[in-house]
Amino acid sequence: MGQGIDLRYKKIRKLGSGGCADAFLARDKKTGRLVTLKCLREGGEKEYKKASESLINEVDILRRLRHKGIPALIDAGDEYVAIEFAPGKSLLAVLREQKRLKEKEAVRIAKDILSILGYLHSRREPIIYRDLKPSNIIIGAYGEVTLIDYGVSRIYREGERNDSTYLGTCGFAAPEQYGSLGQTNPQTDIYCFGMTLLQMLSGIDTKDDQAVERVKENGVRGVSSELMAVIRKCIKPDRSERFRDVGEIKAALDKCRITKIKRKVFLGIRLSLAAACISVAVTAGISHYEIAKEYIQEDTRNRLPAVKERLGRAKVRIEEYMEDLR
Repeated sequence: MGQGIDLRYKKIRKLGSGGCADAFLARDKKTGRLVTLKCLREGGEKEYKKASESLINEVDILRRLRHKGIPALIDAGDEYVAIEFAPGKSLLAVLREQKRLKEKEAVRIAKDILSILGYLHSRREPIIYRDLKPSNIIIGAYGEVTLIDYGVSRIYREGERNDSTYLGTCGFAAPEQYGSLGQTNPQTDIYCFGMTLLQMLSGIDTKDDQAVERVKENGVRGVSSELMAVIRKCIKPDRSERFRDVGEIKAALDKCRITKIKRKVFLGIRLSLAAACISVAVTAGISHYEIAKEYIQEDTRNRLPAVKERLGRAKVRIEEYMEDLR
């Protein structure tokens, strides 16, 4: 389907490596646009075969897809594939810089991820992504989300008992991705989504089982209990206890937002009532102060002449007494 790599593409810089494949940022000499160019390289027979199968699989998957959050397939050959370049930073790089995300930003990104997964899962032949993790999520300059790397994705076919190969990333992969629990399905991606969202909010290493359990049990500071409940349901070991589909997760996230808004409104009302009570008390105090002040002033006006008269008489008596002493 493609032309020679060097004839059509000019490599600009290396983006990364994995197994027996390298990824480059390249320019398509034919159109002038930037592409991600994945190329096989020499290596061990087993590793090369695995990389080749992954490349062929990615081409097969991407040929079927058209979505703004999925890079389009541009060209492919026996040992390379050219894919639409997704500019931006990986979510992994963002988390390394910021440690963790605030709930509002994490949920915004999560909803975009769910939209992409929903598109994959709702096809006539559902596609299971199987490798959802921060390094495969690109955040663009304006916050747009792109899901890259479809080398381990697979088509879900009703009735199949198991996957032909078990693939996934430790710390994000669901239990069934390790085999013997039946073929992966949309709920497998839901588990990976839950672990990804957990890392976004907490910044923990999801390969650290103890850290994951602590966060599941104690929650994350600044994260609502409702959102933590959503995550816990996503990452249930038994997939029958997870959300049935991404639509249910979206509804749960919307419910979290509404609950949070209600809580803020209720808190605002409580604060307003407290402020009103304080205001009444202060006003009452000022009112009583003014009344007391007026009473004292009036009492002083009435009593002062009599006081002056008594002082005058005392003065006269003192003067008389002093005269007698002389």
